[in-house]
Amino acid sequence: MKRTVSFICLLAVLLSSAFAGGSKETVKPHELRFLVPSTAGSAQYELMQEKAKEFSKTHPGVTVFIDAQPTAQIRTKLTVEFAAGNPPSTSWCVLNYMREFMKDNKIVDWRPIYDNPKHPEFRRWYSETILEGSRYKDGRLMSVPHEASMDGLFYNKEIFDKYGWKLPKTWDELLALAKEARSKGLYLLVTGGKDMRFAWMASALLIRTTSLQKANELAMGSAMNKWNDPAYGFPKAMAKFAELVKAEAFPPGVLGLSANEADQMFARGQVAMYYEGAWKPLNFLSVGGPEFIKKVQRADLPPMTDMPEATPGINVGGTIVGYIIASNQTKEQIENCADWLKIMVDPEFWKAVTKKGGAMPFLPAGRLGDFDWSPFPAVMKQLYDAFQTAKGFAPSMDTWAPPAVDLAIKKTAMPGIISGEFTVEKAVAEVQRVAEEYLKTAK
Repeated sequence: MKRTVSFICLLAVLLSSAFAGGSKETVKPHELRFLVPSTAGSAQYELMQEKAKEFSKTHPGVTVFIDAQPTAQIRTKLTVEFAAGNPPSTSWCVLNYMREFMKDNKIVDWRPIYDNPKHPEFRRWYSETILEGSRYKDGRLMSVPHEASMDGLFYNKEIFDKYGWKLPKTWDELLALAKEARSKGLYLLVTGGKDMRFAWMASALLIRTTSLQKANELAMGSAMNKWNDPAYGFPKAMAKFAELVKAEAFPPGVLGLSANEADQMFARGQVAMYYEGAWKPLNFLSVGGPEFIKKVQRADLPPMTDMPEATPGINVGGTIVGYIIASNQTKEQIENCADWLKIMVDPEFWKAVTKKGGAMPFLPAGRLGDFDWSPFPAVMKQLYDAFQTAKGFAPSMDTWAPPAVDLAIKKTAMPGIISGEFTVEKAVAEVQRVAEEYLKTAK
């Protein structure tokens, strides 16, 4: 009887091993949730799904869930989920939100990942300057760069050629061009005011009125309570913005325009220029078609000759968007996230997206190497080259200043100047008030 029981037990063990594939290790099922602003059904999203299936084969027990959300919703979702203790495994994120999460030790430091011999690709794809773009004030690195952000003063070359206009090389020339555009029944600039599209312009004005060092101190350093101090540039920046408004650079009703409506005005030739980031040409192609995008070129927003303290050659952009990894995971789960993100930021993945979808969803932050630009609008190559040769970068305000301060600038101060509700002094005072409130709660 005892022999029969022993035999049955031995048989059970053997059968169990057979069904387990002979493995001596138990695989723990794990869902890797990847929060990303890739529209479901897009070429990028579909390729991510393909890579997720491949990843599960090379990482048994790991299921990658692509949690696709609109960009604006991701910021809210991240804030709520990190506060609740159930953040995504890894996520798309912008710099100012990363800083809040790193401050509370809720995301991992990337330095050990970059130094791990298992991941030599990261240092091959990125320069040290780019990797340093996500450094926290205590030296930790918050993310792996995802996309290259680059500003552009986009202009309709057909309009410039028609009237014999030259690109403005100084701020005064830009103001003069705004008045010239009005004389031709046009407006110089447009933005999606309804969608609070002032973050990039706020940064561009700030770095043209003060040094990059002081601007960094103001937005995220030791001078965060000095938005009303002229030495740190913001009052001058808002005064320069008021000059644009007075020159009638913006069309009436700009505060009620959505970004899509603003894009359509640019495509219809009602405005000559459009200042924004590198993602806009794809929108211009969508609303204006292939013939219009051929007319779109890129230039730098001109410097201000009466602001000698400004650091020359600084563009708005850099690597302000990256992928973060939540720290409340096991060592194995964090390693899985690093393996997954290595696929997502691989320049080959970016090339595959463009081949699959025929569109350029973003500029890659990593080194591209040989690439055929001919299928894409010329303005995209101009943006990429400008990024590679830029002397330095300042982030757009929505990734630079604390979220509350950013909102005060683009939702209250700059719209208030356009509408006439605020003087420059009142607009600056409102931002100063919000900054002081933020600092009280941050302590």
